[in-house]
Amino acid sequence: MDRATLHAHAVFWGSEDKPLRVDLHRLTIEERALYDDLRNNRIRPGLRLEQEHIGFHWLAHRLHVPDSTCTSN
Repeated sequence: MDRATLHAHAVFWGSEDKPLRVDLHRLTIEERALYDDLRNNRIRPGLRLEQEHIGFHWLAHRLHVPDSTCTSN
């Protein structure tokens, strides 16, 4: 998750009583920075955003990558 997604869905923020604090090795630099902020309670103690609350249109827009290799026939 990126920081923009987290903050855009602040209305859905919940709380995790026993957050996972393990190292995650396959994150981008930006994802790792956000994860560190979350697990070290820098944004809010126990902050959790369930992925089910992230809307499909938000997700589709964030994942869209224009295909510059397409050609018109």
